[in-house]
Amino acid sequence: MDIVNETSFLEGFVVGIGPKRQPTLTIIIKGTFAVPQRSKMQAVQAETQLPLAATDEYYNGNVTGSTKIESDLVPFKPRADIVLVGKAHAPGKRPVTAMDVVLRVGNVSKTIRVFGDRMWSFASKLFFIPVISDPPQPFIEMPLVYERAYGGIDHKAGKWCKENLIGRGFIGKKSKDSIHEKLLPNLEDPNQLIESWDSQPRPVGFGFCGRGWQPRAGYIGPIDDKHPPDAATDLPTDFRFDFYNGAHPDLQAPGYLRGDEDVEMRHLSRQGHLLFRLPGLRPVITVSRLKNSPSANKQPATEELPLREEKIEAPLDTLVFLPDEGIFYQVWRGLCPLSELSVEEISAIKIQLTKV
Repeated sequence: MDIVNETSFLEGFVVGIGPKRQPTLTIIIKGTFAVPQRSKMQAVQAETQLPLAATDEYYNGNVTGSTKIESDLVPFKPRADIVLVGKAHAPGKRPVTAMDVVLRVGNVSKTIRVFGDRMWSFASKLFFIPVISDPPQPFIEMPLVYERAYGGIDHKAGKWCKENLIGRGFIGKKSKDSIHEKLLPNLEDPNQLIESWDSQPRPVGFGFCGRGWQPRAGYIGPIDDKHPPDAATDLPTDFRFDFYNGAHPDLQAPGYLRGDEDVEMRHLSRQGHLLFRLPGLRPVITVSRLKNSPSANKQPATEELPLREEKIEAPLDTLVFLPDEGIFYQVWRGLCPLSELSVEEISAIKIQLTKV
């Protein structure tokens, strides 16, 4: 299979089972762009292109931490993921105890209230209702990671937050051992703030959610004696490709992204407020397929066969911002159906670039 990539972006390939439960070649293209430093400018390609991520990258180096960068090598995403990897930045580098940060891409927007460190406490032995320490500890920067969002495990109560196993603030039972001096989350939904020890808000964040958290883990479907994998695809019978969407549910865009949307960030970079436009580019993929593939007709691979050209749509399904590094990347994914789990029928792939 010959690859002709006329862009400066990087390409990759995955052969597997596609959303229609048939063999599929997934063509992956990743482009890295510079975040404009002046307002209302359109982003342009970065001088250095990030490589395709073959595996997940974690904040603390292993799966016990939250996911920083998720693998680009997945076969299909039914929606677009919008992700931000970074920190909240206090205006003017002056300490604050709380503030709102905002990420907006086109019509998709999310606001998170960021607090300094706080904890639950019982004012004295005579108090039976725990209170939140006030004011929160001042901060200049706050990592936007799920370790600081609502969640976690209450080992004493034997309960946990299924939407975020590594967060803070989850209380499974009202007891002094479970509550006293327990840290509250730094990241909260301003429309669902924690008010009492038994508040159980949905965790919020801008990063990739864990593969083993709900609702994501539920998309795999049951695998047991009553639910054996599909013999034809080796996938769980009830598997849903929603599993490959890793962004927070509020930051998954139905119908994908055009690629020329306005982007707004408030207090998510050292610049304070960023407003710019996505680059407005998209790849054009042309696949040359053998009309009579050697694998199908058992003909010698050296025998010349007629070709058929096909245009492959590649929607923009992943957008990841790294504002502290001054860059972001986009991933487009095109699906090419195959007759079997082999690329022998594909002679060549050409990748070009055009405006949206």
